[in-house]
Amino acid sequence: MQPALVVIILHYGSIADTRACLAALTPGLPADWRVLVIDNGTGTGAADTLGREFPSIDTVTLPANQGWAGGNNVGIAWARSRGARAVCLLNNDTLAAVGAFAPLLGALDQVGDCLLHPAIDYGDPGDGIQLDPAQNPSSAALQGQPHLYPLDFAYGACLMIPCSVFDRVGMFDERFFLQLEETDFFLRAKALGIPSLCLNSARIIHFESRSFGARMTPRKLYYIARNKFLLWEKHDRSPIGLFRVIRDLYWQAAKESAAPLLWLVSGQQGAKSIRAGVFDYFRRRFGAASNR
Repeated sequence: MQPALVVIILHYGSIADTRACLAALTPGLPADWRVLVIDNGTGTGAADTLGREFPSIDTVTLPANQGWAGGNNVGIAWARSRGARAVCLLNNDTLAAVGAFAPLLGALDQVGDCLLHPAIDYGDPGDGIQLDPAQNPSSAALQGQPHLYPLDFAYGACLMIPCSVFDRVGMFDERFFLQLEETDFFLRAKALGIPSLCLNSARIIHFESRSFGARMTPRKLYYIARNKFLLWEKHDRSPIGLFRVIRDLYWQAAKESAAPLLWLVSGQQGAKSIRAGVFDYFRRRFGAASNR
């Protein structure tokens, strides 16, 4: 049976998070949906463990961590080889019941090629809503679609994409490895007239950045710094765009040091990581960073 949907979950970090994600997702899974868990080079045998606990899922074990971009590319290729109609890239630090995906698939029937998100609530108490354009008074739903809102970005925590989109846009750029790879994909899709949308009548919960250990870490800062330049290189190349990248990274680095003008020499780990990311961009060192 060709699957209508393949939900792709990258396992990295806590197996407890992936286990909770699967426990929410797998009950009542339709016969023509598949769940694929990819062990992204953890070397722990997690895929085998989860496969025994959740017999309905499929698993792939990668010998090395290929990042968000590379790991999801493996899953997308797996889904396309089986004739899947659509994939949903789902972070393992989310809780999403089957009921959240059915309306998303229904929206694809009406919209066609797009990048489609549910609304997302933070899982940590008191943090509120992470993604719901209806909360912004300036946002307007599509005409005749009261719960479907256009976005000017894509967000990788839960992203449903018809497989036909990859024929037009290509796969994720694995040079990014982590951070901003979905932004690059969004900009490439946008250039082809493929919209990014949020169906806010479908909702999931997200415990953000569990794999990093926190919402902002030195490791995350490294990839943000390096990949902001790569994103500028691919999609802008203007002096104003370059100025914005440098300005944004300056203020981010200033937050990581005791004084705004000392971040260039600060020994604080966050500032050091930003410097390393900038240097590695100019050295043309992409993909996984060594010692990070």
